[in-house]
Amino acid sequence: MSDVALRQKEIQSTFASFQNPDDKWVYLMRLAKEHPPMEASLKTEKFVVQGCAARMFLVPEFKNGLLFFHMDTEGGAESPLISKGLGALALKIYNGSSPLAILNTDPQFFQNIGLNVGLSPTRANGFASLLKQIYLYARAFSAL
Repeated sequence: MSDVALRQKEIQSTFASFQNPDDKWVYLMRLAKEHPPMEASLKTEKFVVQGCAARMFLVPEFKNGLLFFHMDTEGGAESPLISKGLGALALKIYNGSSPLAILNTDPQFFQNIGLNVGLSPTRANGFASLLKQIYLYARAFSAL
């Protein structure tokens, strides 16, 4: 089982333990608050995730055959917590993985844990754009 699949299994267990449907939003907001800020110098137009309602940046870093991502939203303390939390959740799963491990997992996982329920259309579109960008970077770096 790949590292990505193991992390997905852990997240699935976390989401299965939620007693209240709102617990997932509390969890995402906590992830957002705990997520380290990205260096301001990395927040450039070429790293903006297209299609997000919140201005989100995703910067790939490829070292020793593994992909690492830096992600942040614009706004500092006023940052949209759900959007940033969704990004932090994606990074919790994909960060530090090989491009092939990322490409060999199904992004439908996020729907399977119920993230599609209650997510506004703009956030759902933005999250889909973020996942698409992660997979595009994985595809590009898999050629190296």
